[in-house]
Amino acid sequence: MIHFTLSGDIFLKSRRTQPRMIKRVLSSLQLALDEAGCEAALERLGSHRFALDPGERTEEVVERATRVFGIASVDEMVELAADDLDDLASEVARLTRDRVSGRTFGVRVKRRGNHPWKSYDLASRSGALLVEAGGTVNLDDPQETVDVMVLDDRAFVMVAHHRGPAGLPVGTQEPVLCLISGGFDSVVAAWMMMSRGCPVEFVHFTLSCSQSDHAVAVARSLWERWGYGTDPIVHVVEFQPVKEALLEHVDVRMRQVALKVLMARAASQIAQEREILALLMGDSMGQVSSQTLPHLVAVSEESKIPIFRPLLGLPKQDIIDYARRIGTAEMSARAQEVCDLSEGRPVATGARPEKVARSVKDIPGYLMVDAVSTRKVFLLKDWFPGAT
Repeated sequence: MIHFTLSGDIFLKSRRTQPRMIKRVLSSLQLALDEAGCEAALERLGSHRFALDPGERTEEVVERATRVFGIASVDEMVELAADDLDDLASEVARLTRDRVSGRTFGVRVKRRGNHPWKSYDLASRSGALLVEAGGTVNLDDPQETVDVMVLDDRAFVMVAHHRGPAGLPVGTQEPVLCLISGGFDSVVAAWMMMSRGCPVEFVHFTLSCSQSDHAVAVARSLWERWGYGTDPIVHVVEFQPVKEALLEHVDVRMRQVALKVLMARAASQIAQEREILALLMGDSMGQVSSQTLPHLVAVSEESKIPIFRPLLGLPKQDIIDYARRIGTAEMSARAQEVCDLSEGRPVATGARPEKVARSVKDIPGYLMVDAVSTRKVFLLKDWFPGAT
């Protein structure tokens, strides 16, 4: 038996909103179950828990269900009868004695329904049997926790706990448009917004010095692992003519931030066409010259819509740790540092927004129009290497 516990975020919503959230997370969970080859039907256990018997598909179900936003935990459980206290305590001890032998433990019982005994009675009797099996009680900081749930005439003992991503189900918020580079940062930013319910579309700017296939491959890896219930679109913008104009018209010290400004302008136009309300970037404060506070402000001022930056206060190592959890770190680590436009000279790090705006005033407007209007647009699921 596997239990799926829904995210607490869902139950912070109003009673009117909760059913929509639950319906969405169950829809995504069903896609994960289908992918795992599990045909068992979900059973509701209380307000925030669902269960099913996966048969021989336990490993496949756990692996996929822990990547469904809105699921807080996926727990492997053994079901027991709850009609006799002594029998139940003996079964709890039998199932967990090997785990607690020679270790400290605590028994935690959650109970719902009418029983001739209390939760404490089951915990203490199970605990006494486990002490006989070689365990030592420590309720404050146990090495092992024995979790028991009793629901009317049914009882469940947890034998394995798996953390889910929690958050909100994808699709319960409006979409965002993510500027994807292929490195660690932008894909982690996309994952974070997905965890808050936002579907993500992607835009990548192709340059002679960029790795376009790699960037889209990273986005696809993210979607394949975490995008249940979504079907994202990718926009690939040929930006080499804009870059060449930038090299001709922009001071060498301003080129890095100028390129970011022009990308933000183009991305905001695409977002407006798609009726998307915000851009998404993987900026972290001070990480590179285009991500200092004055330059972040300058880029934001050149976008016609808001820019979200969920990584702004994170150090690089934390971002890499997130990428490892997400499963994109190894692929992102293969990205090369590209598009250094400084020609080896010092670059501006604190130019005021008005100076940044002036630096791009001579870029021909038709180049930006052409770049946006001739972009490639396709579903991420249809992408294959070489398509960009």
